[in-house]
Amino acid sequence: MGVSAVMGLVFCAPDSALGNANVQSVLTQTAADSLLAQARTGYPQRQDAQINDYGEVLLPADAAHLRELLEQVKTINGIEIVVVTVPSIGVYETGDDAIESFATNLFNAWGIGDAQRNDGVLVLFSEGDRAVRIELGKGYSRVYDARMQTVIDEYMLPRFRTSAYSTGLYEGTQALVGQLTGPPPTALEKLPWGWLILGLGGLVSGGVAIAGYKLLLNLWRPQCELCQVRMTNLSDTEAKAHLDAGQILELELQSVFHTVAECPQCHKHTARHFDNLITSFESCPSCHYKTLEEVQRTTVKEPTYYSSGEALAKRHCRHCDHSDQTTITLAQLHHSTSSSSSSFSGGSTSGGSSSSGGGSSSGGGASGKW
Repeated sequence: MGVSAVMGLVFCAPDSALGNANVQSVLTQTAADSLLAQARTGYPQRQDAQINDYGEVLLPADAAHLRELLEQVKTINGIEIVVVTVPSIGVYETGDDAIESFATNLFNAWGIGDAQRNDGVLVLFSEGDRAVRIELGKGYSRVYDARMQTVIDEYMLPRFRTSAYSTGLYEGTQALVGQLTGPPPTALEKLPWGWLILGLGGLVSGGVAIAGYKLLLNLWRPQCELCQVRMTNLSDTEAKAHLDAGQILELELQSVFHTVAECPQCHKHTARHFDNLITSFESCPSCHYKTLEEVQRTTVKEPTYYSSGEALAKRHCRHCDHSDQTTITLAQLHHSTSSSSSSFSGGSTSGGSSSSGGGSSSGGGASGKW
């Protein structure tokens, strides 16, 4: 029974049954408040297969372009991406005190993505919390967490800080799709061996993967635009003369690989950088260099086989001394099965329904605040 129906019953009752107008008003307001409270309790119901703009932040043109993009990804690649905006996660009274746990639980409640591949993606935006979350299905390897963090840091947060929420969501989702399905964003990953090294990074020690990165960088030499000859890569020591302090620190921490090439004829220099996708360092929200590290983690809620856990992580930037703390979602425990997927390569799988496919997430992805 809707609020209007309840109100109608109250006002149509005779005065002798209700007493007086004040009693009528109290009962009416009580009934309305009760129904509204019920509507707010629990996670929002999915009303659209691709875009659920509960926060009413998307402009019509951006929403139309976004829907076209998501439909294309679903049809061509078989990947289900759902964009959700909310006024605040607290509106729904779910008990979640962080956008990470809210996103994981919402993702699983809606069953986003294919149940076998677990390749769904949820983009969750909360204006009231000034937070955004890209939640990934558990079929994606941890390499993709860093990729999603790059999307948030470089495409979403700069727009959100100027209140261009609609533009940031559209452009950020475009970048997200590019990371999963389109041409890789760096020259390194365009090399025929690039993905092999990235894949090995999840199976072998970090030292081997880093050595592979450096080998590929040395093999790939840019061409001078003026002289049309192959340039020569400078050593790390020589390259530092052409980098700023933050870039030098990234190079030393191996969080970003900076290379500088010199033309043997005109001596022009070209600087390039490639993110290390398997590093533990993150982009600092203050100086924006990839020099932010986790220095302490305290478990607040242990994960179980029925729910995810939470931990409080203290972080410190080695470049600008920025310090903060953030809530991390600890993956829900799962009984090991031979059919479970441990990684996702981003390959295409055509076709598929626009409805939820029963996919699930174990808390992978990335978050950002502005």
